[in-house]
Amino acid sequence: MRRLHPYIFPFLLFSFLGGLTACGDLLGVRDPEPPDRPTESHWTPAITPPIVIENLKEAFQYREFETYMKCLSDTHNYNLPAFRFQPSAVSPIKYPGKFDAWSTADEQIWFQSLLAACPPDSLLSVTITEDEPFVESLDTVKYQFTYSLDVHHNRIGPPTRYEGKGVFKMVRDSRNYWLIYFWEDISTGEPDWTDLKALF
Repeated sequence: MRRLHPYIFPFLLFSFLGGLTACGDLLGVRDPEPPDRPTESHWTPAITPPIVIENLKEAFQYREFETYMKCLSDTHNYNLPAFRFQPSAVSPIKYPGKFDAWSTADEQIWFQSLLAACPPDSLLSVTITEDEPFVESLDTVKYQFTYSLDVHHNRIGPPTRYEGKGVFKMVRDSRNYWLIYFWEDISTGEPDWTDLKALF
């Protein structure tokens, strides 16, 4: 009986393993795909007050809490007035104490909680329409508006639509960017932005 060459077995083994790898490719077996990278920021330097409103809308549309936070006054970095949210008139009855010391830190926690409650393929949008033109005085601006929010979340209980009126007061920082330092929510009888902030 003829003896096989001593190197034939390693050769056959590697050939067999190579064949298995090729079969895996044919069967659609692939290495795991890397996770999607975060989308780039859709924030635009707010060199005019209307850009702040557009940035706010983009923050909802693209679900970017960084873009949302860049719309609000930052007292730590730019020596600006402290951000203040004035809830709708019935807030003290519905949510006693909830907004007494509300700050930008609370805004960030709220917006991130809201994003977490909305599945990626759900509707999340805000519509803001001007009630009166921007009223400018030196480095501050007042803006009155009507809004509606569609929030298709996965929680049981809270509404999915919020409506009302509001007032933004904006200030210009050392970079000449406009920021919201005062936000008043005005109820029109429907679930409003105050409710949305309290429930998420």
